[in-house]
Amino acid sequence: MEVHFVVVVLLLLSCFATASYAQHEHEEHEHEHLLSSLNQSLIVSTTSTPGQVLKTGVDQVTVTWSYNQTLPSARDSNYTTVEVKLCYAPVSQGGRDDRKTDDNLLNDKTCPLDIMDGPYERSNNSFVWTIPRDIPTATYFVRVYVIDPDEHEVAYGQSTDALKTSNLFQIDGVTDNQVSAGWPTFGKASGYGYAWLCVLFLV
Repeated sequence: MEVHFVVVVLLLLSCFATASYAQHEHEEHEHEHLLSSLNQSLIVSTTSTPGQVLKTGVDQVTVTWSYNQTLPSARDSNYTTVEVKLCYAPVSQGGRDDRKTDDNLLNDKTCPLDIMDGPYERSNNSFVWTIPRDIPTATYFVRVYVIDPDEHEVAYGQSTDALKTSNLFQIDGVTDNQVSAGWPTFGKASGYGYAWLCVLFLV
């Protein structure tokens, strides 16, 4: 019985170690550049008004973006897809490591919330986003990343200025207590999904 228990424990540790490594590799592949190294070549705007308070599950925000036509046209030749993100404004980041800004996109947590992704088009891009009910209460802006064929971020644009103080909007959503009461975020990660499958198999 003791031998069987030890084997189970070792297998569990192996599962989670593999999952942790897979998750780390996935994140490194996904974010390999500094934000300061990307071309800020997109013009991004939203239909929200500065200081507007939006309700989750009710209100909508229309995001529009296009290539900055004052830049050389050849610069966007390797743009393939875009990722539209909801981002925390500095006023909602203070003292929160889970929302911290870092120039290294691997460590940056400014824009953890997905709005949409799709193919890159130079102009006439818009998306009407109904705010999900699980969005935390905070002040936000929108950023659009451009992805190249190697799935690397190569450019971006955002709906606020460089200091992230203009054109901000508030969302009246869930509180921190409500977020923590939900399913743990690590359980949704692809790598850790593998680990939980191992647990179920062993049980």
